Amino acid sequence: MKTRLMTALLCLILLQGVFVSAGASGTWYTFTEDAPPEQMGYLVNEYTGTVTVTFLGDCTLGGEEKSRNSSLGFFRRIRDNGYEFPMRNLSALTASDDLTVANLEGVLTDRKLAKVDKKYNFSGPTDYTEILTSAGIECVTLANNHSHDYGDAGYADTKAALASAGISFFGTDCLAVWQNEDGVLIGFTGASFSVSGNQGKRYERQMELLRSLGCAAVITVMHAGEEYTYTPNGYQKQIANLALKSGASLVIGHHPHVVQGYEILSGMPVVYSLGNCSFGGTTHAKDSDALVVRAELRFEEGVLAETVLQFYPISITSDSHYNNYSPAFLTGKDAERVLQKLKDSTGNGFEPFDEKNGAAVFCPAVPR
Repeated sequence: MKTRLMTALLCLILLQGVFVSAGASGTWYTFTEDAPPEQMGYLVNEYTGTVTVTFLGDCTLGGEEKSRNSSLGFFRRIRDNGYEFPMRNLSALTASDDLTVANLEGVLTDRKLAKVDKKYNFSGPTDYTEILTSAGIECVTLANNHSHDYGDAGYADTKAALASAGISFFGTDCLAVWQNEDGVLIGFTGASFSVSGNQGKRYERQMELLRSLGCAAVITVMHAGEEYTYTPNGYQKQIANLALKSGASLVIGHHPHVVQGYEILSGMPVVYSLGNCSFGGTTHAKDSDALVVRAELRFEEGVLAETVLQFYPISITSDSHYNNYSPAFLTGKDAERVLQKLKDSTGNGFEPFDEKNGAAVFCPAVPR
């Protein structure tokens, strides 16, 4: 019955073209390229202030089917500790921003679906949306290589579960816009692995649409690069360069499962990889170092004037023996170790690290 209700809800969303959800600090619009919102009442030219966005890395809420009864698996951890357990150590940060965006890397479904033929297939039940809502995560990206682990049916179930929980989403096939109480609009779109050929053309159309709707800033979340490699590759650079050309304000990266550094391209910050976050895909990660990144978008009369990035080093586990799927902030030498990885990756450094404000980077906007 629950699955039928969610499927019916998704059909309604698709028929109406726009899924609207209201959060504590604003309103979300999720829509496809061919059915944008008709009116959002933005006041772009009047807004002076700051919008704070927190970005989390790869979140696999569940795992492989064979791990459902494992004593060390994600499923058992949630049964024993509740929905708030995975993000318990990060919630102070995610609750103090305007919005939090995570990479949801897996399927949420209550159906027994056929998995696609690949090495790893990740899924969890639909009530795992409560992990997101309990942590103040208002939006997720589905532009990744695990959102279709159970085919189009699993992808549809995931969208329906998110919509039912009031969580916005975006990917390569849909976009999201957040509107705050003052009317300023922040747009989100996804890019996955490559923007060659038709993928690049679709991305450019989506970016043009978000700008035409009046978005004061447009953020691209990319899923690209080589796993467990600390240096950005050509595909990541390709996406970053097209994002710059298309008017993006910020690019945040996922997929390598390890941290990579940042660059500033003509005023546009690019963070190549955050690494994992609450990652149910493995009990023993190859590298437990990761990042939470907060972006302060500072506007003057509706125009983005500066982006301040704050890098917070984390461990994806708060247990030293195995991955317990509950990330924790790092301090002291452990934090400096993670930040050194970022410096080694792209050669760019930060302001001195402190636990409250992270390691900051100031990025004045450049008119384009």
